[in-house]
Amino acid sequence: MASRIIRMTAREAESVLRRHGFVLVSQKGSHRKWRHEERGLQVIVPEHRGRQLPLGTLRNIFINARVPEDEWKT
Repeated sequence: MASRIIRMTAREAESVLRRHGFVLVSQKGSHRKWRHEERGLQVIVPEHRGRQLPLGTLRNIFINARVPEDEWKT
C-alpha cells in the first residue's frame, strides 16, 4: 500500500522544521520564511488560521526542506 501524507496545520509543520534545525528568519503577511543556514535550505510556510495545509503544499515544504519521509508520511 502506498504511504500517505499526514495532514498538518502550519504550526505542526513548523515544529517539524524546527526539529530539523530550521529557524524562522522573516514573515510577510501570513507567510513565514524558514531557513537552515548550514545546509543552505529555505522554505516558505503559509499560515491560514489553524486550517490544515493542502497536501501538495506540505509535500513541497518537506521535500524542499529535505525532511525524511517517515516524518510526514504514514
